Amino acid sequence: MTKNSLHMPPLFFLLAFLVALPASAQQTNWYVLAHDDGCVDLKLLVKAEKLSRAPVSPEDFAQMMRERGESVEVGLPAGFPPELAGKVVQVKVGKWKAPLFVKEEVCRNIDKGR
Repeated sequence: MTKNSLHMPPLFFLLAFLVALPASAQQTNWYVLAHDDGCVDLKLLVKAEKLSRAPVSPEDFAQMMRERGESVEVGLPAGFPPELAGKVVQVKVGKWKAPLFVKEEVCRNIDKGR
């Protein structure tokens, strides 16, 4: 994962497609939001971070990073509306890495806007 390959897109772009997410959606799949490619499989993190397996959630990825001795913060990115809690999660690892994890339903809404 490079500094330019995975980072948060402009807030207005993301919010334009996410605020009206259906509350009834019960998807459990997580993706990483990549700047150029949109929603990508968590397997991307295996190669980028040299992991032994793909994480299954933001919390799983955070635990993997903690086990490496990294400083980790997990939560809703600054400026995002509270209704996106649990659907959009940023995992800050050290000073330079902060992949944005999004639920499948969020990806569908982003794809509709493309």
